[in-house]
Amino acid sequence: MKKNKKKKLVAAACLALLAAAAGTFAWINSQDQRINRVKSAAIKDGSVSVEENWNPKPIVPGTEATKEVAVTNSGSTPVFVRVSYEEVLKHLTEKGAVTKRTSGWKANATPSLSDDVPVEYDGEKYIDASSGYTDITSKVKDSSKAALPAGVKVYAKGSVIKDPVTGDENTTFSYSAFFEYAPGKYQAMETEVAVEAGNAEGTAVETWEFVMSKAEYSVYKGGYSHAVSNWAASSLEGASTEATAAKASLLGSAGQKYDMNYDYTIATLGLSALPAPTPATATDQIPVANSEKKAVQTDAAALGVSGINVEYGTDMITTASLANDKWTYNKEDGYFYFTSPVVSGATTPHLLKKLVFTNSVGTEFTNATYDLVVKMEAIQATKEALTDATGWGLSGADGSETKKITTYLDGQAKS
Repeated sequence: MKKNKKKKLVAAACLALLAAAAGTFAWINSQDQRINRVKSAAIKDGSVSVEENWNPKPIVPGTEATKEVAVTNSGSTPVFVRVSYEEVLKHLTEKGAVTKRTSGWKANATPSLSDDVPVEYDGEKYIDASSGYTDITSKVKDSSKAALPAGVKVYAKGSVIKDPVTGDENTTFSYSAFFEYAPGKYQAMETEVAVEAGNAEGTAVETWEFVMSKAEYSVYKGGYSHAVSNWAASSLEGASTEATAAKASLLGSAGQKYDMNYDYTIATLGLSALPAPTPATATDQIPVANSEKKAVQTDAAALGVSGINVEYGTDMITTASLANDKWTYNKEDGYFYFTSPVVSGATTPHLLKKLVFTNSVGTEFTNATYDLVVKMEAIQATKEALTDATGWGLSGADGSETKKITTYLDGQAKS
């Protein structure tokens, strides 16, 4: 029996490691992840990698972003592969609700995630010389006849027309007021500005006198919060101590993956701890047929809205009717399994095709950022690697989804 095992080791030299002291195999040989960030791509440490065509788009209801994900084996030995997700949703704590306050926004010397966030305003639209608006800030006083607070800007346009019959003078006037909290950065305001004097036929609006009787500054109170979800426990050590403790891949770590900077540490996320792995089990999250659009976890959990969907590929199958060269989801562990070994030089069919932003996307997604980490694990295509404690360690009662998948893969594994 020991002689047999040595022969297997030689055959799989580029995929398995022998722990000399313990005399056991370390079956896991490759992992890869992709971070896909959309606003309102990851460890490539082996010969098996996540391949994707990712075309990010803003989160706008009724639109979609191409996200084609497959797995490629550029090594020399067949492997089994499985894929799962980690999600990070950064959203406004008050879910897009606007709060008014009596002073303009200023950055704290020691900023935190819970600081109020200014409601951004397109002040450049009015400052632009071609807009037809003129700077009247110096001509506007508050209700006590004092100058406006520093940073407040008021732009206006207007005219006075005399009625040729009655001789009455009619004033037309429109304005926009906003607060410049940093050079070129503007905060929305709610104000009431009225013409007080100087508006006569033939005069320019910038010569008139005005009074501002109301000045409120718009913020998103309480800043940002994070919603985090880990669909499946990773079999490999994580990218950090935090990640390893939570059985995550990237959650709990910080760095750069495929030119995407990320920081998923507990402190940055504002969490006391990372959540335990939670497989998706709801009907609206599990694809059971080709090209289905199914929900992710964090938006529904944090915002009460399933606004982000994944459109799956055309090679999906359930565990009740397993067939070769398909993807199947195991709701017991949160992984999508490819049902056949991926041979040298081969690429699987697409698991994902698109991110879809449904018509349910509303103000809750204001200023939101969503990261979908596609994490992949590959293991040499042998029976022992599937169930060994140092491999995937798959086990399950008869009739369970895990048992069905393990048995099916067993039938195609190298002996």
